[in-house]
Amino acid sequence: MKKVIVIGGGFAGLSAASFLADSGSKVELIEVSPKLGGRAYSFYDDETGSVIDNGQHILMGCYKETLKFLKLIGAEKNFSYQERLKVDFLNDNGKHFRLEATQPFYPLNHLFGLLNFEALSFSDRLKILKFFVKLYFYSDEELKKLTVHQWFLLEGQNEKIREAFWDFLAVGALNTSTTKASAKAFADIIKEIFSKGNKASTIILPLKGLTESYCNEAQSFIEKKGGIINLSEQVTGFEIENNEVKKIITSKRTIADFNYVISSVPWFAIKTFEVSVGQTVGEPRRFLPDVNLNFEHSSILTIHIWIKENKLQEDFYALIGSPLNWIFNHKDHITLVKSDANDIIDKSKEELFEMAVAELKKYAGIEKEEIKSYKVIKEKRATFVPNNETIDKRPNTKTKIKNLFLAGDWVNTGLPSTIEGAVKSGRSAMEEIERLPVST
Repeated sequence: MKKVIVIGGGFAGLSAASFLADSGSKVELIEVSPKLGGRAYSFYDDETGSVIDNGQHILMGCYKETLKFLKLIGAEKNFSYQERLKVDFLNDNGKHFRLEATQPFYPLNHLFGLLNFEALSFSDRLKILKFFVKLYFYSDEELKKLTVHQWFLLEGQNEKIREAFWDFLAVGALNTSTTKASAKAFADIIKEIFSKGNKASTIILPLKGLTESYCNEAQSFIEKKGGIINLSEQVTGFEIENNEVKKIITSKRTIADFNYVISSVPWFAIKTFEVSVGQTVGEPRRFLPDVNLNFEHSSILTIHIWIKENKLQEDFYALIGSPLNWIFNHKDHITLVKSDANDIIDKSKEELFEMAVAELKKYAGIEKEEIKSYKVIKEKRATFVPNNETIDKRPNTKTKIKNLFLAGDWVNTGLPSTIEGAVKSGRSAMEEIERLPVST
């Protein structure tokens, strides 16, 4: 039986550990935090008595690996699934628009949904359709030379189109300004969403807090399969001999009884490990060319707000022309989200709350007097920026060290920094190990 140490308990680590445990490997997962989930978890808020997420996360029907993972661990019941794509929009006058794939047949459902999207003029809707058609005539090399914004301008996507349609999709999917993001990265994700069948574009939301939705289910599954999960334990380094990791050094012990190692921690965390090769000690970048990449961070701002009477009808709304991107309706409270929040993330919580109050009044008719409580959560290193400088430099799962593998949304998955990318990397790491013998 192969024994695998998985470092990190986010989506990448939990999926890798679950897939490995299911295939018969002996798995031990080590997580520095006292909780699982990485950058996607929930917690109980004492002040309001609510369970809230550290940030709002959505899945999509095209997230095939994520859906397989949730089914494997028995967590698919903890999510709500759209029958067809439906996104509600609000403008700054509170006017409501809907983008909905009303027809049952793909791809006519998307065609009719877009043609009936009244937030834009009919001529602007046709320009979007033209963009989708021309998408398939661009080569990867052409797209790697463009930012998303440059691509939009090249294809006549005017400011109103970008504000009412593309921004919610591009910034939401990439968590990056269109002036920085690679057109290639965006092309890849919209092909996944709109070119993989009727269900691919549908939106999937957790019914509970993220910890209860998938973390607890994954832990239970791994432990039932004989795996071990250790929390509040920090991996601090490796000892490498003959091009293999021989020992893992943690804050509590030294581990030598294993065959393979998967590091699923973020790129900025693995660089803190101390690696020794023989008598030489140093940072991983000296011995692991795979982790030499420097990513630019992109942040996400989440503002949870409790109101006296929630009159919002839909599960979520995209906001047209607002500094905030989304309102999510949790019934007992609402959540406002800003992706690509680097420009405002350092503002005080009071300033951010006042901004949220102003936007809620314009878009949803909610007055400040109706608000009972709020909580601001900042994820300053939520994702990496998928720009053209890094698109071909992301490391592969398999490293130059024979028994060390990488997982995480930052490795070379062909996707931007998404939950699906993280889970896909976890499965890839499992598949690499499955092809190898018990002993390296």
